[in-house]
Amino acid sequence: MFLPGLVVTLSALPIAAPPAPAYVLETADAQRVEATLTYSVRCDKLKAKEWLVIVAQAPELPGQVKVESRLEPGGAPAKDLSPLKRPLLAARVPVKQRELETGIPIQVTYKATLRSRQLKPLATGAAVPKVEPLGDKEREAALAALGEIDHKSDAVQAWLREHKLRREKEESDLEFARRVFTALRTGYRYEYRAGMDRHASAVCKAERSDCGGLSGLFVAALRANGVPSRTLYGRWAKSAEAGEKLGGVHYFQGHVKAEFFADGVGWVPVDVASGLRQDGSKDGLAFFGHDRGDFLTFHVDPSLELETRVFGRKSVNCLQCPAYWATGPGSTEGTTVKEGWEVKKQ
Repeated sequence: MFLPGLVVTLSALPIAAPPAPAYVLETADAQRVEATLTYSVRCDKLKAKEWLVIVAQAPELPGQVKVESRLEPGGAPAKDLSPLKRPLLAARVPVKQRELETGIPIQVTYKATLRSRQLKPLATGAAVPKVEPLGDKEREAALAALGEIDHKSDAVQAWLREHKLRREKEESDLEFARRVFTALRTGYRYEYRAGMDRHASAVCKAERSDCGGLSGLFVAALRANGVPSRTLYGRWAKSAEAGEKLGGVHYFQGHVKAEFFADGVGWVPVDVASGLRQDGSKDGLAFFGHDRGDFLTFHVDPSLELETRVFGRKSVNCLQCPAYWATGPGSTEGTTVKEGWEVKKQ
């Protein structure tokens, strides 16, 4: 209805913000690999009666499918006792041979088809792919405070306010995640030291960390703003190189990455540490939304709770290496471990 005498000034009307550009994740099988982790434990002062070995059972994820995991000796399926109930393999090995009294050889074999993922703007006129939203339980898990991902702490909350890392009203999941990634890539340094504190509350103050700490802080920032995200613990799909070290410690391709769920797009891969160390691209986003399918995830997120029966419930931060215990007289003082990581394409 038109009212006489009413003048509307068009410039005074609110102008709607342009819609966020649509993106799509292009996913393809990159390679099929068989990876073998060997872990030989020796304790000369021990006379073991039984060994318990627990390893991660690699999960099916957007970045890896057709996954198989095998533990020798004799691993049986088990579950992490945390709310995430991550899949494990556990073996109880009674000592029936003399050589097992002072040590145990552990071998874990993983087979998986690794998938590349590339985040790209949706082509003009192209149909928007349908992406199923997260279920309530999966979303809850990807927003929870867990171990080093302590985004509800005062330190992390203060850091978010100070650096204006609060999601704006019209900001999409993707836009906000990109802004957090850029803030970390430009304001933080990569550093690895044995025994460093990787809690997000510590990393945000230190302004430096390794792949685990940087990925954890990225995830903490997103979870604090309601964006589902998770860390991925595993190893590069590349054999260890003889003599290679990181921070003075022998390096066996261990790494931690992250991914977040963007509504309408899916699980978007992010590698903060590689972004700090290797990114020479003009926009600095070579490791945001881009994954070559060259990484094998052992498990999602830190802080696993393991049932050992004899030793009770044990907490471990991650299972990039096997966890083990032994019953029997003697001491584990002076324990040595010989580790190997070999990856073959199938």
